[in-house]
Amino acid sequence: MKIKLNGVEETLLIALWARAEETKRADGLIRDDFAVQLVDRIDYDFSKFSRAKHSQAGVAVRSHILDRETTAFIKKHPDAVCVNLACGLDTRFYRVDNGQIDWYNLDLPDVMKLRRSLLQEENARTHDITASVFDPDWIRHVEHTGRPVLILMEGSSMYFTEEQMRSLFSMLADAFADAVMLIEIMPPFLISQQKRHDSVDAKKAPFQWGVKSGKEIEKLHPSITFLKEQTFYEGFRHRWGLFGVLSLIPWWNRNCNDKIACLHFAPH
Repeated sequence: MKIKLNGVEETLLIALWARAEETKRADGLIRDDFAVQLVDRIDYDFSKFSRAKHSQAGVAVRSHILDRETTAFIKKHPDAVCVNLACGLDTRFYRVDNGQIDWYNLDLPDVMKLRRSLLQEENARTHDITASVFDPDWIRHVEHTGRPVLILMEGSSMYFTEEQMRSLFSMLADAFADAVMLIEIMPPFLISQQKRHDSVDAKKAPFQWGVKSGKEIEKLHPSITFLKEQTFYEGFRHRWGLFGVLSLIPWWNRNCNDKIACLHFAPH
């Protein structure tokens, strides 16, 4: 299948490739057979990512962390509603589904059109929403009354401005009281070093927003409480070569890789 994506949207193919590569490893942190199948089906030059070793490791680690944290939330709340913002071609639902949850995938028109053509999801508990994450109208499509809500935002926050993220947090806080959010965040130092990134073109998809810690997100909305975070190094240093050794230095660990932050929106 020939596809054409531009700018930030094209970065979803990096994540897809990285999950496929991880699945092929005997010691892989995740298993995503869908990703392997889709890489084979899509007419795209994935070979250009072959040297993107750090991006591949990063996607593998973040996928593992998010799978683990999502599974833990679902174990505690078996009837959870999960909202997957800027979902791309993510297939986490199939790795964490307990037979009860409802899962909402949200992304822009071109991405959702591609997603529907490739994945052809038929599970009655998966729901597609075509919209910008900043369009408040999408919220009315998420049926969650009386149910715990988990919001996921993986691999996208760094492409937006601080004001856009402030607006998004405000929308989420108003709509999903008492929800938990898992979000990938990038430190400002890495934002400034994008020209050294091994897979994301700074001209096509520039990084814009970053925070040193998820704790800083509390400043963007009074309803947000920071719960915890984990860098992509902690527990996975063996996957990073020299970077893994350098991450034993606290400054490097804090400033030279992304984190998964866990936030809570206060009940109304």
